Amino acid sequence: MNKISQSAKFHSITTFFLSFGFLVIGLGVSASLLFSGVKLMIENHAIADVLNIRTVLHINMGYRGYDFLEIDKQPFPYLLTIVLVSSITGALWTTVVAPKYVQHFKSQILVLPWISVILASPILGIIWSVNLRSPQYFVEHYSSDPKAVMWLFYRTDAMSGLTSGWLSAIQSFPINILGYVAFCLLLLMSRKLFSNVVSQKAMSSFNEKPA
Repeated sequence: MNKISQSAKFHSITTFFLSFGFLVIGLGVSASLLFSGVKLMIENHAIADVLNIRTVLHINMGYRGYDFLEIDKQPFPYLLTIVLVSSITGALWTTVVAPKYVQHFKSQILVLPWISVILASPILGIIWSVNLRSPQYFVEHYSSDPKAVMWLFYRTDAMSGLTSGWLSAIQSFPINILGYVAFCLLLLMSRKLFSNVVSQKAMSSFNEKPA
């Protein structure tokens, strides 16, 4: 029994890393292409004026809006965070959830991108804060206790990311729709390619009879 448990654990880990690698590559390529494509579309002012789009990611709270120009200028750390968090979330789902709950997997796939957005948003807020105010900024401007003030700012911006990340994901057309569809398709492919590895290997190990 212990041998079977170790075998199932090994194959679970294998499945996780296979799925994670697949999603990192797929999401990385998709994120780069979609971000570059939407940014190129925005630079075509005729289309941007028709759609009233100024930046790839933006939010509008009714009385005021905000265009994330900083992300347009330095997209790499933001895209990398989204790709890694989404890949970890998707790989965990493929390994742990998908083999056990097969009846509602389509609903799970539709929800997973939003879970990834919520998990990534505080990290994106911290990245935003660090880019805006590096640790050296606090040393220069808050000589009494720069570390405490720095973490106060970073925690505040992490919460701001958490409260506005989902809103930006809803409003940032057209990259939100394109990114959502791409992630769902990749999750579907990941499940088809890898989710049965755990159950099949565990079952084969269980059915092996001692010589």
